[in-house]
Amino acid sequence: MTSTDRIVLAVIPARGGSRGLPGKHLRLLGGVPVIAHTITAALDAERVTHVLVTTDDRSIRAAAIRFGAEAPFTRPSELSTDEAPTTPVIQHAVDWFERDRGQSVDVVVTLQPTSPLRSASQIDGAIDLLDDREIDAVVSVASTGLPVTVLGTDVRGRWHSLATPAPDVRRQSVSEALRLTGGIYATRRDLLRHGILIGDATAVMQVDARSAIDIDSADDLRAARLAWRASR
Repeated sequence: MTSTDRIVLAVIPARGGSRGLPGKHLRLLGGVPVIAHTITAALDAERVTHVLVTTDDRSIRAAAIRFGAEAPFTRPSELSTDEAPTTPVIQHAVDWFERDRGQSVDVVVTLQPTSPLRSASQIDGAIDLLDDREIDAVVSVASTGLPVTVLGTDVRGRWHSLATPAPDVRRQSVSEALRLTGGIYATRRDLLRHGILIGDATAVMQVDARSAIDIDSADDLRAARLAWRASR
């Protein structure tokens, strides 16, 4: 983490409760808590100036401070429920930082701690894309291995396609479906002021399958541990 003309605040949202995998942020991965990997990547990113963890959990807060992040407040209870969306949580953290420091943030980088294998260079790469003034946000994405034509949803028991190509389009010529990994959201502060994390001019940064692992279950944690060991 080095000095820059812009203030780039990395916010790591880490709620204590989890239905899929209780205590997931403090589970061990490579001998340290899962959240430590995200903190370390953020601290190592050259374009990040501050790293802040927002949590409602005392143990997570202690771990965050131990591994070098700032965790100066306890997240309000109304922002710590299962139903609380991410954007107000990030807005609260950024507002708190600006009031406390008397400084205006230029770029907010949201780093979900459940994506522990994304790298500092990927974080820097996302911030680099915001040097283009035509871009207002950047998201990390990964391939699903599927064409968009096979994706759909259930609408009152009926198939609803998410793509509407001409019927004679060959599968090989159809765009590949991508998914948000949750690992990196880089957002201009001006966009976040409008309550928006991903705007109309959002660039994508595709990452590899290892970096895209998102821990929300015991199986996900096993996959992350296997990937971690394979990279040693």
